[in-house]
Amino acid sequence: MKRLLYLISVVVFAAGLNSCNKSSDPAPDPVVGKWELSRIRFSGYATPYTSLNGDEAPDAYGIKNSLTINNDKSFAGKSTSNGRIADYKGTWDVASTKLNLKYDDGDSETLNLDTSGQPNLLLTDAFSAVDSLQNPTTKKIEAVPFKYQFIYEKQ
Repeated sequence: MKRLLYLISVVVFAAGLNSCNKSSDPAPDPVVGKWELSRIRFSGYATPYTSLNGDEAPDAYGIKNSLTINNDKSFAGKSTSNGRIADYKGTWDVASTKLNLKYDDGDSETLNLDTSGQPNLLLTDAFSAVDSLQNPTTKKIEAVPFKYQFIYEKQ
């Protein structure tokens, strides 16, 4: 009888260990975690301004931004620009590789999730802008169109 009780205990214990196997736990959503603005990507500068295309550090422009995305479908962040600080929060959802942020103030934004490398990246859509620059050849000030995009790295 003791052997039967011992055998049953061992079987129940082994079954309990197997049910705690982490491989059966669902994988966390790749967007959940802390994200930091790591670069600003400039593009679309035409000749003679093509050297301005590329990635720049946000610090060079007085910009800092962090975003924490939680499992409970909420997010919170902090943005600093030239000494001004703004806190923000809201809710999120994911559709394929699109992260949709819905801010508590009613605004919304969609970021593109890139999991092809490490660390994972979140990219904004490219924004169009125009800057006044001096043409290096003619020395005249010109209105120069370009695009910029914010890129966040998962920490």
